[in-house]
Amino acid sequence: MSKSRERRALALEEWADSVDPSELRTADTQAPPIIADLVDQRSEVDDQITDAVISARQAHRSWSEIGAMLGVSKQAAQRKYSSKAARGQA
Repeated sequence: MSKSRERRALALEEWADSVDPSELRTADTQAPPIIADLVDQRSEVDDQITDAVISARQAHRSWSEIGAMLGVSKQAAQRKYSSKAARGQA
């Protein structure tokens, strides 16, 4: 779990401790844990994409090619990944 998610979880727990139980409603949903799991997965995929972009740049692929594979313009790809690609790190 990321540090920011840990802080948000702690803040939520503190808030929950201050709520009057008589004011609570029952909600039958699995959406929150599913969302949290998907956010974790997205973070992992984002890291993998960054690694792949770095690898592509090291293999002398153009920003136009990389942008096309990402479904964005070459400028958008450069904006998001150029500093990481220049350092060769994720």
